[in-house]
Amino acid sequence: MARELNGVYRIAQVAALTGVSEHTLRAWERRYGVPRPARTIGGQRTYSAAEIELVRRMKQLAAQGVPLAEAARLALEESRAPVGEPRIQRLTASLRDALLAFDEASAAATWAELFDSLDLMAAFEQVVVPLMRDIGIAWHEGRATVAQEHFATNFVRARLDQLSRQVQPFSGAPIVVLACLEGEHHEIGLLMLAVMLRFQGLRTIYLGQDVPDEDLIRTVEDSQPDVLAVNAGTPEGALHLPGIVERLRDTAPLTSIVYGGGAFDRDPELHVSGAHYGGPELPAAAKLINDLARARVHGGAS
Repeated sequence: MARELNGVYRIAQVAALTGVSEHTLRAWERRYGVPRPARTIGGQRTYSAAEIELVRRMKQLAAQGVPLAEAARLALEESRAPVGEPRIQRLTASLRDALLAFDEASAAATWAELFDSLDLMAAFEQVVVPLMRDIGIAWHEGRATVAQEHFATNFVRARLDQLSRQVQPFSGAPIVVLACLEGEHHEIGLLMLAVMLRFQGLRTIYLGQDVPDEDLIRTVEDSQPDVLAVNAGTPEGALHLPGIVERLRDTAPLTSIVYGGGAFDRDPELHVSGAHYGGPELPAAAKLINDLARARVHGGAS
């Protein structure tokens, strides 16, 4: 079956894959709440593989003579059954084993199954974040080699980049600049955050690892984003933040600054006034950034 990479679909693709017309899909969504697409800030619908299965199930029930309202209720009820912990554990173990064995084909197949089984947020929270944390710990403890850790990191980074490119927010959407502070090289968490924000309709300027203070400040001054989101895993990296906040207070006064990462999670003394701590969980950080960005769009400032 033809499928869009990593289970992200547009309405025309859903219609082609299910045999349900675009007009009917919109009518079912409006009348019965099936399917339940995500929307970019520009109003474009995006569908997960789970939504496609929901449409197929509703179509199947309707073909059996079940009234549409009842078919929608039954399909939704069935879809709410959570993905079982054994399956999550299996997917995590399969992905870990494939990455540590340098088996890209098996890792790619498991990655595809993961995003067919869980939505974006759940896949990140329940599998990708803990898996990359475990591989990092194994590296530091000598149970995984540098080569294994680098292969796993590069695989996940490439897949996250592919996910990010599947969504193109409209030109007037709020802008978020994301960067690892100077000296910081661990970017997977920040990259996952960038993907989440793009799927939620925000425009992202992703700068990546080890961004020198002056380059970061210049980028923010030139682009005047709604939010600057920065990450630091070490105290040394975190100590770059106060100077950046101070400089941008005058040159980008409407840009809200959000910071996070292991250094700030472990040591509250590194927290900075005049900026917002995003917390240790990606969903909470994404919500904070969304709220700040949209507040500025609607006339508020940080």
